[in-house]
Amino acid sequence: MAVVSYKCPNCGGELIFNPELQQLTCEYCFSSFNEEEIEALTKEHTYDTPGKEIIEDDSESAYYNVTGSANLYTCPSCGAQVVTDSTTSATNCYYCHKPISFTKQLSDEFRPTKVIPFQKSREQAIEGFLKWCKHKKFLPNDFSSPSQLENIAGLYVPYWLIDCDTNGYMRATGKKIKTWRQGDYRYTKTDIFTVSRAATMSFSYLPHDASSKANDKVMESIAPFNYDDLRDFSYSYLSGFMAEKYDVPKEDVYPIVKERVKQAVEQELRSSIIGYNSTSIASSNVQINRTHFHYTLMPVWMLTYQYKGKTYMFAMNGQTSKTFGSLPVAEEKLNILFVIVFIIAFALILFVLLYMGGITL
Repeated sequence: MAVVSYKCPNCGGELIFNPELQQLTCEYCFSSFNEEEIEALTKEHTYDTPGKEIIEDDSESAYYNVTGSANLYTCPSCGAQVVTDSTTSATNCYYCHKPISFTKQLSDEFRPTKVIPFQKSREQAIEGFLKWCKHKKFLPNDFSSPSQLENIAGLYVPYWLIDCDTNGYMRATGKKIKTWRQGDYRYTKTDIFTVSRAATMSFSYLPHDASSKANDKVMESIAPFNYDDLRDFSYSYLSGFMAEKYDVPKEDVYPIVKERVKQAVEQELRSSIIGYNSTSIASSNVQINRTHFHYTLMPVWMLTYQYKGKTYMFAMNGQTSKTFGSLPVAEEKLNILFVIVFIIAFALILFVLLYMGGITL
């Protein structure tokens, strides 16, 4: 198993990808390196360490109890053993907190072709989270505490971006209705037409997440991504961030994308039929002639929060800052509000009754 670590040639410190500079930077001597220098560093600082499968074991000597399998690697910085599941391709060492990437996890068919690098820094993600929480009065007290903010993580989520060419055909019946009055009579004339439409359309970068762990609702809510920032994949973009490889194959995604394309083509053909008082679709056919999948990593800042047995999530698009999240409600705060409102309402009613009673007397 190949593990990639980037060392600063000036001071030996760890290099981490800086979203604002779009370069690898050293946190100690503040050096930065461009892509050509990064590629050279990749070749110099690749370590081959064996990985083994850890099977669930009930014996007392078992250190890990996992469902299914996990992988065990050696951190090139401190020598600690790092455990990941089979889909993790980049993470931080639990002990020295240095960023490491597992190249074999993203090799062969699992090596992405494209990546959108993080454009927003950790500080910007925290700022966006605090802004999102602002004016929300019923959150638990520790929801935005410093210890909670430490858990915000930059994650590269695997995506399929799909290109395809299509031929679409639609046959419809259109009616033109004309009415007029002549003397005491009102006349209606209906002309019926057979309408045909055909079109050749191309689609580029239709997105669909390729991780079974990713919440589809969350990912749709922080979309879209700007594909102008697509870059050829390099391991350097993973330094300092977590990443996962896909576990949803393109064969599972294709029927979903095919249906989306079909609906889009039919809608376009339908919208081109104009000038009729009414239209009814008789038949339609959409054929996809060519499909190409781009395996791509997308940047997302994520924060999860456990409250009374439920998991709440905050997510921010690491490129555009678009946010989405679910919020827990502190029941004790709601109860306090209810008591305050009840006391005020009771006092107001009592005052009105006493005041009205005084006027009656």
